Amino acid sequence: MMKVVLLAVILASASSLSIERSGRTTSAIGLKQRLQSKNQVRNFQHAVPSFLHSAAAPVDMDSGDSSSNSAVVVAAGEKKSLIDTIWNENTKLTAYLIVWYLGNVFYNIYNKKACIALGKNAAGGSNAHWALSAVQLLVGILFVVPLWITGLRKAPAMTADNWKELSPVGLWTALAHAFSVLALGAGAVSFGQIVKAGEPVFAAATNALLLKDIDHPMVYAALIPIIGGVGLASLKELSFTWTALIAASLANQAAALKNVVSKGVMGKPWAKALGPQNTYAVVTILALLCTLPFVAVFDVKDAAAVYDQVMKMGTGKDVLKYSLFSGLAFYLYNEASFLALEKLSPVTHSVANTLKRVVIIVASCIVFQTPMSVVGGIGSAIAVGGTLLYSLAKRQYSKKGSSGH
Repeated sequence: MMKVVLLAVILASASSLSIERSGRTTSAIGLKQRLQSKNQVRNFQHAVPSFLHSAAAPVDMDSGDSSSNSAVVVAAGEKKSLIDTIWNENTKLTAYLIVWYLGNVFYNIYNKKACIALGKNAAGGSNAHWALSAVQLLVGILFVVPLWITGLRKAPAMTADNWKELSPVGLWTALAHAFSVLALGAGAVSFGQIVKAGEPVFAAATNALLLKDIDHPMVYAALIPIIGGVGLASLKELSFTWTALIAASLANQAAALKNVVSKGVMGKPWAKALGPQNTYAVVTILALLCTLPFVAVFDVKDAAAVYDQVMKMGTGKDVLKYSLFSGLAFYLYNEASFLALEKLSPVTHSVANTLKRVVIIVASCIVFQTPMSVVGGIGSAIAVGGTLLYSLAKRQYSKKGSSGH
């Protein structure tokens, strides 16, 4: 299954590159059409190789030669490759959604298995969770760098100042990821996902305090079921742990701060030029660099003891296997989410994100046979449904606010 996921994203990378090249060809031809006469353009047409005619053939809208125009359109249709026919916008979006969902499910499962293989410390958390976070980020980097080197994906063109501007985004990304790993290792995956459904609460509070971004009262009203659902699930959840609750809450806060610092950077022309895939890759590199100091401070001193514990449990191979698998799944599903967001409306993306969380909760309960009380299940449903209501309300009332200015 992971091979299928990997193949889909590699095809997406190649497709993105081909689209970019095609766009450059079309732009160059458009410039020639504006600068040269009709006869010169026709001469240029004959100079273009046959496999580019579909992109290069200009249509003279001012002439009455409709048969000539029709011939051009027919020729363009005939020259369309089989890959372009199969790998169209609909199939791309389908592939992105499949990778996003499956990658997310597999990440949560493999991450939990890696945490189990590492064992737990006296505080109830998984051992070496900073190191596990770093390994997962490193795997993603090892996936994307060969694509840059081989030319399957265009490498990002960034200055030292650009990297410096993005570094706060990398820091909060690193913290959001590491605290999520801690939360999912300390408690059940389902409970961690329930608490992480409360991220909009942290986002709304952070935006109001730091950005003075005050939402409509109906948007804040939509936060009530999230808070109530998480609270209800926490009180009656059979797999409740304080470490998981606190760590998931810290992950939510880090994610909210990441969004705040992103707003000042991602709107700049050089950041937009990166594209969704390279943006995530660059942020992942920065996140790894920001994670390494935490590994040195918190995990290195206990490395020998953790190694002995893993050897006694006989889970050394599982640590290696699930760390690598979880890292690959983590990178792929996040990149696919970026690509899907580019093609979906914000509301549709919010709905898809909500359904994804439901799928993860159900899948993790099945795989790990996690017990859940009736009250805990109701609380989970309320919290997850509340995130959807919040997203819809945010979208609706932000529209009204912007149209009023």
